[in-house]
Amino acid sequence: MKWLDAPIAWLLVLLGAAHLLAAWIPRLSLLRGPWAAGTAVAVLCVGLMNAVRAQRKSDAFLRWSTALATAVTAGLCMVRLYQFSGNVLHQPVALATSVAAIIELFFAVAG
Repeated sequence: MKWLDAPIAWLLVLLGAAHLLAAWIPRLSLLRGPWAAGTAVAVLCVGLMNAVRAQRKSDAFLRWSTALATAVTAGLCMVRLYQFSGNVLHQPVALATSVAAIIELFFAVAG
């Protein structure tokens, strides 16, 4: 199961990059506002932190700081999904990010 740690961390990086690219498309950025780019950078940072943590297993501070950042990201995605609880499929990036962040949170806490 540990072999999934690094690919899911890089999946978070790809989701953040896709979110950042979508923020720069003029038609989409008018709908989402300036928060889209900030969210994308946050997801990119969490993905990169998890990728580094997957390579450096012995660093306890990195593991717990990554777990805290991943928990905050997963929580914010869950709040966003709760806002659209009638139809979660309208927020596919939030759904994919929250699932990947929760899996990475388990890897970070388990060590």
